[in-house]
Amino acid sequence: MKLAVIAHDGKKAEMVSFLNKHYNFLHSANITIVATGTTGKHAQAAGLEVQRMLSGPQGGDAQIAAQVAEGLIQGVFFFRDPL
Repeated sequence: MKLAVIAHDGKKAEMVSFLNKHYNFLHSANITIVATGTTGKHAQAAGLEVQRMLSGPQGGDAQIAAQVAEGLIQGVFFFRDPL
């Protein structure tokens, strides 16, 4: 199973915290995490294994959306900063 994570700049720390908190579940369930480029870089810096796409402004969101449409990604966590 693949899950994608996308986080606005103001929410990247919250996203890393979420992934760390749920690491045991994600790892034991063989869930692959896919992320946009910069979000993935933050997760990798925290020691998490993440497949990185392009950064959002360079098309990473579109890459993830295409994989969702194709059924290759089963869920998306979007850590959105309303500002």
